[in-house]
Amino acid sequence: MKLSIIIPIYNGAPFLERLIHTITAFTITDFECVFIDNNSTDDSIAILKELLQNASFNYSILTEEKQGAGYARNTGIKNAKGDYLAFLDCDDIILPEKFECDFNILKTHEVDFVFCRAQRFYEDGRIITHPITGIKDGINSPPSLGILWLQNFFLLQGTGSLVIKKNVVESLYGFHSSKTGEDAFLFIIMGLLYKGYFYDKTYFHYFRHPDSTISKSNKNESGSLKRYFELRQNLFNDEIVKNNPIALHILKDQLQTDLLKLHRLGDSVKELKGDKLRNLELSAILFNRLSLFINRKIPHIKYNPFFQLDRKLLKKRRDELLFK
Repeated sequence: MKLSIIIPIYNGAPFLERLIHTITAFTITDFECVFIDNNSTDDSIAILKELLQNASFNYSILTEEKQGAGYARNTGIKNAKGDYLAFLDCDDIILPEKFECDFNILKTHEVDFVFCRAQRFYEDGRIITHPITGIKDGINSPPSLGILWLQNFFLLQGTGSLVIKKNVVESLYGFHSSKTGEDAFLFIIMGLLYKGYFYDKTYFHYFRHPDSTISKSNKNESGSLKRYFELRQNLFNDEIVKNNPIALHILKDQLQTDLLKLHRLGDSVKELKGDKLRNLELSAILFNRLSLFINRKIPHIKYNPFFQLDRKLLKKRRDELLFK
C-alpha cells in the first residue's frame, strides 16, 4: 500500500461527517485510513462507524489509552501498512488533489518528505495563510529546515501539510509524548536530518476553534510561553539536536530567554530549570542578582540592560559559530 493516513479521534463528533467527505474526495485511491480513538467521552466512535459503513477506502479503528495526539499517532504509525504516512486531525481539511500532487513530486525527486503551505481558519471568519519566509520552493537540504523551524515556530505548516516516508518517521521514533508541541518537535528533528520538498499551494486547512488545546492554553497569560518552554526543554534533551552545534546554540539562547520571561512573571529560575535543564549553563550576565532584580521590575525583558548586553554578545558568538 502506498499511503497510510493517521487520524486521532478525541471527542470529534461535530467534525466527523465533514472528515469523511474530505477523505472520500481524495483523487488517489491507493491509501488506507488508520483512525485511533484517544479516550473519547462523546459518541465519536459510534458516529464514525456509522459514517464508514459504505466507505470506498480501506480503514481500521484502533484504541490508544494513553492521552495525547502523540501517543495516538504513534499507535497509528505502528499499525500502518503504507510506505508513506500522512497525518490528519478530525477537524482538518486536506484538499482533494493534495496527495496526487505529493506523489508526483516523490516520483521525480529524491526526497524524504514533501509538504505544502497551510491556511488557518477562525470561527470569526479570519483566514491566515502561514508564512514561508526562508523556505525554498523545491528541495530543502538538511539541516536548513530544522534550523529555520527551531528559530521560528510560526513557519511550521502543520502535520496535515506533510507526506513522509514511514521509515523516516520510525527512525525518529515517531511523535514526542508531550501533550503539546509534539508535531513541532517532529518537524524540527526531521528538518535537521532529512531532505524535504516544499511547494507553495495551500492544500491543507486547519481550524482554530475555542475548544482546541492551543486555544484553551492561550487564555492563560503565559500559556503560549509555557508551551514553547516545554517544547524547547524536550528538544534540548534530544540527541539529534545535541549533535547539531548551531541548533543547540539557538536552543540554549531560547531557553534562557524563556527562563527570564517566566521569572519576570513570578516563577523561580531554580524551579523552572529542574531536572530537564540541569545541563543548561546559564549566562552570568543574565542571571546575576541585579539582572534578576531589574527583571521583576520592568514591563518587558527587552528593557533590562543586562539582556541588551547579552544580545550583542550573542550575535557575536553566533556569527563565530556560523563562519567557523
